[in-house]
Amino acid sequence: MKTIAFLLLALAAFAGKSFCQSAEAAEFGEDIKSWLKTGEHKVDVMSIKNTITPRQTELSNKVRQAMQKNAAWVRDSLAFVTDSTILYEKFGLTKQEFDEYMLGGEAKPTPELVKTGDETLVIKRKRNSLTFKGTGRLSALDSLTYNLVLNEPLYNGKELDFSNKSGAEDSNNPFKTPWKGYHYTFEDYGDVLNDDARNLTATTITFDIGRLQTGKTIIMFMLMKFVNGKMMQNAIAIGMFE
Repeated sequence: MKTIAFLLLALAAFAGKSFCQSAEAAEFGEDIKSWLKTGEHKVDVMSIKNTITPRQTELSNKVRQAMQKNAAWVRDSLAFVTDSTILYEKFGLTKQEFDEYMLGGEAKPTPELVKTGDETLVIKRKRNSLTFKGTGRLSALDSLTYNLVLNEPLYNGKELDFSNKSGAEDSNNPFKTPWKGYHYTFEDYGDVLNDDARNLTATTITFDIGRLQTGKTIIMFMLMKFVNGKMMQNAIAIGMFE
């Protein structure tokens, strides 16, 4: 359970600091049009350096197993629990392990980006949409289009809603330079009230487009799809190009 949460947290950190303001469609639409130039681009493909320790994985596995066993209790009683002893028991941890587990979640280390290769991304315009064709890990973008009229991305026909402006005003972020961008999401959690996590069916898609102060465009895409508790699709693509 928490290993997935760590992954989502790591990727979400790339959205940087939300500026907590609504963006006018015309404003970010013009930005994105200027950043997504049509043509063939040589892309630096990046990956998130693993910062999860073996101990965090061990505790996460304990919690995941306990959550599956106690799914009904989590749904009905977790929000009202006042006895910490019960909380430790339902999480499958001792008090010391629980404190360690929560401390690991609070630490939230800044993810580190490392270059893992060079790939090609071709951006074409078809009527009022941009299409993408990538090699290697960037092939995850092949089912993505960007509607230039609505100023929104679509993945296999699913509309990703604008969530917030993103970026950083200083170099204290994984890109090591100030940047600005826009964050889009699609979420479908199916029957979230199901008693058994093994029956979970859910889809999460995120897309970030931004520009580094150095002049490079960045694209970040994540897809996670679960069917009956099993991960059926998992794709992460992070790239930077001129």
